[in-house]
Amino acid sequence: MTYPQQPPGGQDPYGPPAQYGAQQYGAQQYGGGYGGGFNVPPPTPPKKKTGVIVAVVAVVVLVLGGLGFTGFVQPGFFLAEGGTTTTPAPTTPSAKPEGTNAQSVLKTLVDGLDSQDAKALKGIACASSKSAVDDAIGDVSSVSKAKLLDSEEVSADEVKGIVDVTADARAGKVEVTITRDGGDWCWQDIEFVAGEKPTADRPTPSGSPTGSPTGQGTPTAGGKPVAPEALAAMQSFLDSVNAGDAATAKSRLCADAIKSPEDVDELVGYQPSLKINTTMEGISSGDKSVQLYLTGTAKGQKIDGYSGNLWMSSYEGPWCVHAFRVVVI
Repeated sequence: MTYPQQPPGGQDPYGPPAQYGAQQYGAQQYGGGYGGGFNVPPPTPPKKKTGVIVAVVAVVVLVLGGLGFTGFVQPGFFLAEGGTTTTPAPTTPSAKPEGTNAQSVLKTLVDGLDSQDAKALKGIACASSKSAVDDAIGDVSSVSKAKLLDSEEVSADEVKGIVDVTADARAGKVEVTITRDGGDWCWQDIEFVAGEKPTADRPTPSGSPTGSPTGQGTPTAGGKPVAPEALAAMQSFLDSVNAGDAATAKSRLCADAIKSPEDVDELVGYQPSLKINTTMEGISSGDKSVQLYLTGTAKGQKIDGYSGNLWMSSYEGPWCVHAFRVVVI
């Protein structure tokens, strides 16, 4: 399972992320992403043509939030305070998995988080994987770094690994579970290690979002102006959801988008009035992936700072919507 990464960045993502109508901190998140999620810098450009996806969104926005890259509905798996935690049993020392297949899947998982490769992560997810896996993938774009610390062969059909994940400048540890399914190894679960979940608070000296304001109303990402084509595609999507035109908004989704048509319906149902936040620096992972923050209202609530973002990509054609996130209560 592979996929283009979400624009990396130490911001909320995306994206800063990520995904999907769940509740966290009493807040409901809609959009992706980039996030559910990790809410970290946009992912590096995806290894397109190889079926790799970021990320999120976790916007590890994966190991840092609630292990979910939710960009549309949750603050992000890697930055959320909700989600499950686990206290791994002590090992003396922990045994390394013997099966090369299990090791390969574990390596792909860690590499996928580290490079915000959602497609690659989707490619190794079990068909019956826990919902946290989807959340983390949706928020992978928020992850800026991932490193395998330890692994243990629990049984002939199960291997667990402890991964150190950094999302949005915060580090935390998650436990990932790899299992054998029908003879093949796949990613079954992910959860924060007890006491290692990063905080979702993002205090700033001024009380406003961090990021380099352009001051001229011209959106920038990674210190560079955003491509006019990308901005036009973003505006088209926002105009559609603001007007309640779900059909047109859905047509703007990328073929391999993290967000689904149902996510668009959900967003439109909140009668949003959103626009690009030009006072915040966006995230870019190359000339084919960009993530910008949003401002406005949704469900009658104010959207600003990291509570809204939109991730666009053009890996296989014109610019399209890869993920989005709008956090409401």
